[in-house]
Amino acid sequence: MRKVRLPKHVTIGACRVEIILVAHEVAYDMGDVQGVFLPRPPYKIFLDEEIISDGGMDAVNVLIHEFFHLGFYQYSLKDKEEETVVNSYANFITELFMRSELREWLAWQITAS
Repeated sequence: MRKVRLPKHVTIGACRVEIILVAHEVAYDMGDVQGVFLPRPPYKIFLDEEIISDGGMDAVNVLIHEFFHLGFYQYSLKDKEEETVVNSYANFITELFMRSELREWLAWQITAS
């Protein structure tokens, strides 16, 4: 089975996000984090390189977690009603899995586990 590489950039709606892998030691020295989303242009997500290279459920979870921060920011979800939040995240996750550059990597992670 061939390895699918994590893309360097992901486009969701009007936002283009750069994915930056950082050494495990650096991620934990920055505050015991596995990932960080920067909510201002140019958008960036920093991810613990060891977690991503290990793959599987933890890698998918941290990646989706950080992209959900983008969804929260992109859809202005602060102080929104439940149905608005649920609908926004359903739309966002559909974009992430069906149209983004992450589609192939996510499918590979799911089927490889």
